Amino acid sequence: MKRVFLLIFLLLLFGFGSGLGCTNVSATKNMVKTESVMSRNTNELQFSEVRRLNRDIPLKEYTILQSFEETIKLYRLMEDKRFSRSAPIPTLSEGEFLLVLKPKLKTQPYGDIEIEKIEVEKSVLNVYYKEINNEEYLLNKEKNPILILKIEGKTPSGVKLITS
Repeated sequence: MKRVFLLIFLLLLFGFGSGLGCTNVSATKNMVKTESVMSRNTNELQFSEVRRLNRDIPLKEYTILQSFEETIKLYRLMEDKRFSRSAPIPTLSEGEFLLVLKPKLKTQPYGDIEIEKIEVEKSVLNVYYKEINNEEYLLNKEKNPILILKIEGKTPSGVKLITS
């Protein structure tokens, strides 16, 4: 009985130990690959989606917001009187700004947009996006998609929207 217990204990100890060792080695290899890919794309910016909606409000194709006051003005424009609560207003940290996109759709009049990547080139943001199908927008005949992104980095001098 003691031998069986000892044998199971040793199998578990060495079985899991060697498995963990292999996992750590492969994780290290993956991390090295990720770092090498990231170093090649140094002009690509990190961003997160803050809000997505479809409203017919007077906005340019893109707007850059750098302060909380500018953000409040935008959210007042987007306010929907049908609802008692509005969407939470995002705050900005040091080195962040909001990018509001309202592109003119070319291929799908009742579609939406999906951001593929954002790169900076000589202080101009190149925003690569594609038009995608949106059943809700099609059903309600909505054709004014608005996307608000929070971006880490320096505020650009301009924005170039590029469809792919």
